[in-house]
Amino acid sequence: MRVLVREPINQPLQLKEIEGTFEDFQEMVGESIEIVPITDNIVCICNEKGEGQELGRNFYDDRLGWVMGTCVFTAAKNSEFDSLSDQQIGYISEYIGFPVV
Repeated sequence: MRVLVREPINQPLQLKEIEGTFEDFQEMVGESIEIVPITDNIVCICNEKGEGQELGRNFYDDRLGWVMGTCVFTAAKNSEFDSLSDQQIGYISEYIGFPVV
């Protein structure tokens, strides 16, 4: 599945291919996974305890404040994760304000 990964503190978005297992997401963001809806069909998977663990600022969300630590953006369809479309990748890049590499 195609996802975007962003490390904290002014890093670009990285387009990656992963299997999309729970373990894949845990390996990237840490044990305490939180799923944050960005739009109706895009979610951000991040570390629920990122702020307490001082993982570094990733991006600011008007609803949540600072999202901390490594973030994985993926599509969500019928309560399951799915590959991002080109349009969704463009939206995330604009939303975060950083390019995709």
